[in-house]
Amino acid sequence: MPNHRSSHVSPTPRGGGIACATGIGVAAAAAQVAGHDVAWTALAGAGALAGIGRLDDIRGLPPFTRLIAQGVVGGVMGQAFLGGTPGAVVGAAVTSVAVNTTNFMDGINGMSGLTAALWGASVMRVGASTHRGALVELGAATAGAGLGFLPYNMPQASLFLGDVGSYLFGGAFAAGILSQRDGWSAMACIAPLSVYLTDTGSTVVRRARRGSPLTEAHREHVYQRLVSQHGWTHAQSAALAAGISAVITVAVHKRSVTGLAASGLLLAGYSRLPEILRWAVGVAS
Repeated sequence: MPNHRSSHVSPTPRGGGIACATGIGVAAAAAQVAGHDVAWTALAGAGALAGIGRLDDIRGLPPFTRLIAQGVVGGVMGQAFLGGTPGAVVGAAVTSVAVNTTNFMDGINGMSGLTAALWGASVMRVGASTHRGALVELGAATAGAGLGFLPYNMPQASLFLGDVGSYLFGGAFAAGILSQRDGWSAMACIAPLSVYLTDTGSTVVRRARRGSPLTEAHREHVYQRLVSQHGWTHAQSAALAAGISAVITVAVHKRSVTGLAASGLLLAGYSRLPEILRWAVGVAS
């Protein structure tokens, strides 16, 4: 049901992430039957997080309970991928950031589907270049789930992912990052999330400076302000975020120092875009 913090105006069913999780599971099973490597640890972690998200959809779990549950699952994944207590700590931190960032950014039509598709494509390339079939399968399944959901969510939404979906994708993102074996591969998994991290980070800092509750739902993210304050459509705002992330992802894959420097400028401009547009309108008037 829409409320004063929603970016939609009509009652809309949520829980579409259940279909995405089912699709990923079927893809993994089919790959296993066909004799391909499957990232079962990553998929199990993403599935467990999706279950936590579904409980939150139904019962509304307290923020601290959600954070603890995310940390536990992330710790198990970190220990599996990195080993030892340090790995568990890193896993808990990376997973909590990835899941909550994805959840915060899942606020307009098309945003999560486009990001999942871009992330999956990037991870598929990493897997192919490093001859890791399981990583290719993880990327393909995630991209397929994101693209398969888009017709139900963009440009007009007949269905929302719900927390089950945002936790699912956030868990897949975290698992992909944690499973990397070198810095460039990890960056290639993080690059498609660059706008997510920038938007969430800048919004959290801005709200913290004002003393606003960080666990309270709001519409202060850049992508939301473009829609509510500047009249952008959901599709335009989501496409901008995905487009910037795609440019940064290409720069990382090409290992372009110039491209990475330009990426920083792009992200800085994005984080201040509502203010830039307001200034431009003032000058024009």
